[in-house]
Order: sequence, then C-alpha cells, then structure tokens
Amino acid sequence: MIALYVDVPYASFRKSYARSLAETYPFPPPATVYGMLLSLVGEWFRSRHTGVELAFAYKKRPKVATTLRKLSRYKYGVSSKQKTHGNAPDFIETLCDIEFICWINSSNELQNPTLETRIINALEYPERINRKGVVALGLNDDAVNDIALLKFNQFQESEHCQNTWYWLIPCDNGNIELPLWVDHIGSIDTRWQRYRFDSNPSLVTSEPSFEKFVPILDPR
Repeated sequence: MIALYVDVPYASFRKSYARSLAETYPFPPPATVYGMLLSLVGEWFRSRHTGVELAFAYKKRPKVATTLRKLSRYKYGVSSKQKTHGNAPDFIETLCDIEFICWINSSNELQNPTLETRIINALEYPERINRKGVVALGLNDDAVNDIALLKFNQFQESEHCQNTWYWLIPCDNGNIELPLWVDHIGSIDTRWQRYRFDSNPSLVTSEPSFEKFVPILDPR
C-alpha cells in the first residue's frame, strides 16, 4: 500500500446528467482519480489495473465556483448543427483548492507490475514515462499542481500528516454519489458508489482501515 499527496488548483467534474447548468461533483470521482493515476504511469488501457483499491482523505471540502463560458453542444465536425446551435453560453461549476491524500492498495490486482509499483517508478524516474501532455485530474485544463509519494516509513513524519484531514468514507446511505467506473459509450456499465464526508477532521496516524477502500472494477 502506498499514499499519494495530490494538489490541484481547480478542476471540473461534470455530473452525468447535467444540462444547461454544468454542475460538478463535490469531489473528484474515484473513476477520474484512477484515470489520473493511469496517466501518471503512462498507461493507455483503462482496464489494465482493475482490482486496485483507493481510499481518500481531504484537507478540506473543495469550494465551488460558478463561471459563465461558451460551451459546445455538438461534436466538432457536425458543421450544420455546430454553426447554428453548437455554441451557447452556459454556467459551469468548478471545484477550487482540491487537496487530498489517496491511498492505493494493489493487493488484489492480477497485473504485474502492479499500479503501486508503477507509480513509485514513475515518481522516482519520470524521464522513463511516455505520456501525452501533463498529468491532469480529468480534463487537460485541470493540471495537477503537485503529486508526491508519502513513503510508509516516513508517513507519520511527513508535513502533510501533521495536519488534520477529512475522510471520504464509503457508505451505502451516504449523501454523496460518485462514479467508480464510467461507460463512455452508453450508461449500462457505469458503476456508482455512495460516500459520506467526515464532519470533523482527524490526524492521519496510520493506514486506512479496509472499509475506507473501494475497488476499481471493470464491469464489462
């Protein structure tokens, strides 16, 4: 098991059924964080590391900013629709000051090397990784400001662990629903997980308990 500190100035995670108001999820979806980790290690195949488990703790609840910008309603290349109906002003929600710790547990992975191993190698030898563009949390505009490995033997002494953090805890009756796996063609294979956000922060003194983890599984 390893832990990563992630800092992103801003990012937008548009809800699946958002329309004229592009609402964002209140936290980065696990599916998006998993995609960021694949980008970090230069992996192109989404199902390569299914079975990995993720847990999250946040420095604070990200703030939501609402902006007005031009949004394309049709794919570029459909010139007739794009010209007359394609671009329109829309309100977009954006999360600001996203700062969290992500734990990665590869004990149930079948792939070798595991995602844990590849992340360690990617951070220690970034020149060996072949990827397109920078590491982003979602869209290419949502670039990661900082991502650092919190080594197990230095974890409690790390400056990040001297602060208090809010756990994002999987909970069947939680009021936060986030996608674990997104079906980009339809919706039949999209999978969701409910969470609750801790009301009180706490010091991170050890690895998360097993109930704080959720597995990333390919349902296809």
